[in-house]
Amino acid sequence: MSRLKTWLLSLALWIMTTPTFAQPHSHDDALPSHDIALSIPSVPSDYATEQLGPIAVSYPRAMRPIFAEALARAERDARAVGAPLGMAELPRLSVRLVPDVVTLRLLSPPEMPPPQYASGVAYPSIGLTLVSARAPGTGEATRVGQVLRHELSHLVWGVATGQASGPRWFTEGLAVEQSGEHTFERFQSMAQASFTHGLAPWALLDRRFAGSPDQVDVAYAQGADIVGWLLRRDGPGRFAVLAERLRGGDSFPIAMRTAFGATLTGLEEEWRADVHSRFALAPLWAGSGVVTVVFLLMMGAATLRRWRRSSKTRARWASEERARRQPPRWVVVTPGMRRD
Repeated sequence: MSRLKTWLLSLALWIMTTPTFAQPHSHDDALPSHDIALSIPSVPSDYATEQLGPIAVSYPRAMRPIFAEALARAERDARAVGAPLGMAELPRLSVRLVPDVVTLRLLSPPEMPPPQYASGVAYPSIGLTLVSARAPGTGEATRVGQVLRHELSHLVWGVATGQASGPRWFTEGLAVEQSGEHTFERFQSMAQASFTHGLAPWALLDRRFAGSPDQVDVAYAQGADIVGWLLRRDGPGRFAVLAERLRGGDSFPIAMRTAFGATLTGLEEEWRADVHSRFALAPLWAGSGVVTVVFLLMMGAATLRRWRRSSKTRARWASEERARRQPPRWVVVTPGMRRD
């Protein structure tokens, strides 16, 4: 009975903090290639190429049924991830859908091959991404459409910011959030880390991506949680301001302060307070049913109050955006972008 209660409470907490369900995929990389001259191998003769708006998608002709869903949503997904970043129009982007991770490496720039663990990889400086139909190691089928949306988030972020540098926890968190990769495993990683004080300071979070598999899992979960919190706090419009400031040459801390109205230190303090309130039920997992119900109701009331405060903040930001809106005065140039 206690195990059932623990599972039900875990599920309730997950639903409260996570809007969608999705299958996880192997960790990917958006490779920082803007300082390296990359060559792009030609696609094999048995590949077809479809032009979907600004996106050229190449894939093995025989595998079109497998990639049909990803092809149907590719252009829509690219525009969807670009909209919060202020990208009304996208440059030409290249996508390669491949059967396995061996082909993933063969059709990637040889100067910077994808990591062995990657089922998807993005090269923002040349507007290229590749996604494998099979996961590395296990050979299990990947959710190609979801992985592709994750990689498109990386490509569009590079375009929107003019290839500006930023912390990996933010770009990976944004890609996870935009692709809807909210899994119970990721929730568990976040919950456990918050219970055991295992959440890294933002300034040190990028180091976790080079750590053990458990540390990498927590880094992805924490990055996604931070981005999701920022979206709830201020809405997507602030991300367009952030991208504009980065494109204009501001450092990430300065751009964040301009976009979100607080320093990184201040935002981190707010986020940690929010995490504490969302995961405050952990000590009650072994408690009585009555106490659990009471605290669940209290958590629901707190969530409602936070949502109302966030709504007011978003309304204020929207009013400011309308007041400051002017015709664009800049042109986005992506270094190294190739046009097919």
